[in-house]
Amino acid sequence: MSDSQTSAVKSWKSNKGYIWALLGSAVGFANLLCFSAHCYKNGGGAFLIPLVLAYALLGIPMLMLESIIGQKFKLPIIGAYGRESGSIAKTFGWMSVIGCITIGAFYMVLTGFSVAYTYFAVNSMIPADTATFFKHTFLQDSGSLTNWGSISWQVALSTLLVALTTLFVMTRDIQKGIERVCSIFMPILIGLIGIFVLATLFLPGAMEGIRRFLTPDFSHLSDFKLWRDVFGQLFFSLSLGLGIITGYARYSKETINMRQAMCWVAVGDFAIAFISGIVIFACIGYMSFTTQIPFDQIVKTDSTFEMGFVIFPMVLNTMGSAKIFFGALFFLCLVFKGLTGVFSIVESIAGNFEQEFSISRNRSVIAALAIPSFLAIFFCMGNGQHLLGAIAPMVLGVNMLLAAMATIVFFILHNNTIRQEMALQMGIASERKIKIIGYWMLAILLVIFIGTLQSEISEAGSLSMLIRWSWFAIALLFSWGLTQITKTQKIIEVKNDIIISIKTESL
Repeated sequence: MSDSQTSAVKSWKSNKGYIWALLGSAVGFANLLCFSAHCYKNGGGAFLIPLVLAYALLGIPMLMLESIIGQKFKLPIIGAYGRESGSIAKTFGWMSVIGCITIGAFYMVLTGFSVAYTYFAVNSMIPADTATFFKHTFLQDSGSLTNWGSISWQVALSTLLVALTTLFVMTRDIQKGIERVCSIFMPILIGLIGIFVLATLFLPGAMEGIRRFLTPDFSHLSDFKLWRDVFGQLFFSLSLGLGIITGYARYSKETINMRQAMCWVAVGDFAIAFISGIVIFACIGYMSFTTQIPFDQIVKTDSTFEMGFVIFPMVLNTMGSAKIFFGALFFLCLVFKGLTGVFSIVESIAGNFEQEFSISRNRSVIAALAIPSFLAIFFCMGNGQHLLGAIAPMVLGVNMLLAAMATIVFFILHNNTIRQEMALQMGIASERKIKIIGYWMLAILLVIFIGTLQSEISEAGSLSMLIRWSWFAIALLFSWGLTQITKTQKIIEVKNDIIISIKTESL
């Protein structure tokens, strides 16, 4: 794509639409399910304290950095790396894109779960034994990572519906597609969550659940796993280190107050997670009250699957005739959250394809959707949840951390333009202070990265570890190869432009 084409990229119609789209990207399964699971496991309010700190020290600065890169260069992440730091840096950009493709595959499947469970809830199809229904009837679970089992057609068809919806939205331009849909979906989602909160507050035992949620167990603060979970929650929730924020920001106008926009995104992301935590804990408190099962024995793991599709349906089954209303409300929220997240992932992939391969938006969207849709088939198989459990720590952990550290190094520590722009937009007088911020962000990420690697060492020799690092090796190889291919293509395009220019002048 030429510079003239790049400069002609359509912008967001309004600042409000841009913020809704970013919230649509940020707010997802991490807010409603993962956040509550982490709080349940890590001492309730004890998880909230470091999370707020993480938003201030790392979340908002990273949001600012990634958005300013997109706003300044009007390029997706790979093009921005190439513009400033050459082909070596572009390899990190491709690693982010391949990470997006992988995340997109299982995110589409998780959204498909929500679509199917909305239907199940409305039609009262979830039996009392929710674990067996989810694991065997719905997932067709094979029981192990090594046994592929058979495909779950319920999961596959629900995922196909998600893919078709995404195609319908994404083949429109940024204003008529993502901005319009997110500007409708996100206010509806907030309204649904508000109704949900008001309804759950009146359930018997709900206040005990909320008390457990808000009361911190400070003994957990000395556990490194809590801090690892905090930063994992932060990165996954805000979509950091994947080029998603940069991909959206390239459509932003120069006049937008990026600091204000990113603060709104961070506050909105945390607020929805917090309110969702109140809902989940209130429901668990209600279940504990009605079944007389001790509160701390209801949830056995911090799995997104168990919290959303086993525990919550168990809660629904204790609600009598109200379960249809609560079930439809809950799973519809998940559908909205999932779809807006899928849109942002596909947009990030498509923007990079469009830029690097000089193809039209529609072709780039089709390719960006087709690849994760194909990979999603593997997560629809009988061992799909085991495969996700094996690969997620790499894609959502090591890879995102490496990408974030590379972004800091190339765009804060070694780029005066971005440092100056960050200083200007953050209201910081000295560019040197931005560099100091960059160093502390890098130090935090290094500590988390080392801790993550240590947890990997503890799994040395396991099949899950082999799968994770095989993915990393393949992703790195593909990233390097794609960098070389696109570099050669750009050289050919430049030569052709020169030849055309010479012929035109001679005529």
